Amino acid sequence: MGRRTLDVDAEYTEAFHTKSFVDIWARAHRQTRESPDGRGGGGDVIGTRKQHSSPLPHDSYTHLSEFLLEPTQESLSSVAASAGDRRVAALLLDYLDATFQSFDACTSLLASIDRTRSLHRATLCLLVSLSVGTEVAGELSGFVDLGNPLSQQNLACFDRAHAMYPPLMPQLTAERRRLRRRARLLRIAKCAVGVVAISVVGAVAMAAIAVAAHAAVVVAAVTVPLLASGRQRYSRKHRRSNLGWLERAGRRVDAAARGAYIVERDMDTVSRMVRRVHDEVEHGRDVARLVLLSKEKELAREVVRDMEIGEHWFQEQLEELEEHVYLCLLTINRSRRLFAEEMGEDRTSSV
Repeated sequence: MGRRTLDVDAEYTEAFHTKSFVDIWARAHRQTRESPDGRGGGGDVIGTRKQHSSPLPHDSYTHLSEFLLEPTQESLSSVAASAGDRRVAALLLDYLDATFQSFDACTSLLASIDRTRSLHRATLCLLVSLSVGTEVAGELSGFVDLGNPLSQQNLACFDRAHAMYPPLMPQLTAERRRLRRRARLLRIAKCAVGVVAISVVGAVAMAAIAVAAHAAVVVAAVTVPLLASGRQRYSRKHRRSNLGWLERAGRRVDAAARGAYIVERDMDTVSRMVRRVHDEVEHGRDVARLVLLSKEKELAREVVRDMEIGEHWFQEQLEELEEHVYLCLLTINRSRRLFAEEMGEDRTSSV
């Protein structure tokens, strides 16, 4: 587990520089807005994002998962539902539902980030106007009353999706152990059956020799082929309907468990970053309220100075959060593709 954790961390650090990350960012922005050059994304991801200054309506992100989620929920669900065992099929469907809900929640979070950026910019501009004597207190109060786009209430869907993994992971892990244990016991049992069959054939042959040489020839000619052919037919049928299925089901559950583990880690990271940016937004709203209550231009000027000093840091926090949300989308797609590959290989091997 320690080596795997190191590998995941290394992939996590390098993910922002991969073509896959650039592609999913560009595809998302082609669906939500056009870049200034009319090509809708691509190129320098960071530079292009900074050029987008206008906020997007939430509806722009509503159907984003329909364009970005890979493979589609319908295609994977139909394959998982035909797993054969109701318990295994139910767990696989739960995994697919969790990743689907997570993907949808992350696209909703992108809308909240865009809204946060817009409200923060408007609040700062109004505070600047207020600091020079412009009467914009009513407008500023209206923006403050809009609330925090990163509040728990606004991100309820993200929290619900995130909460699906703690109960799902132990179930997948336990089912993976159960399938492996059953497969191991079945292999041991098959070996034992082989030894017993050989012993029985030997005992029958020795008994036949003791009775009569002629009878021994007859018994050997009839009994041995029957036992051997019967054992071969039983072995093939039993392996195909039991051992083979156990091994395939084990690989499928293992792929789901590994995918859920990685997605949960990414959502943990995003959740921590959301709380940090949320607290900064709340601090800005509290300061704006204080300025509105005091009605002093000097206090407004001091607040503006402080906000301008921390503006670069705040924008970096927002950009970092946005990057990690896109990385989470990429991780979800990667885990679902690996799961689909496992399902495809198993279906091919079972034909």
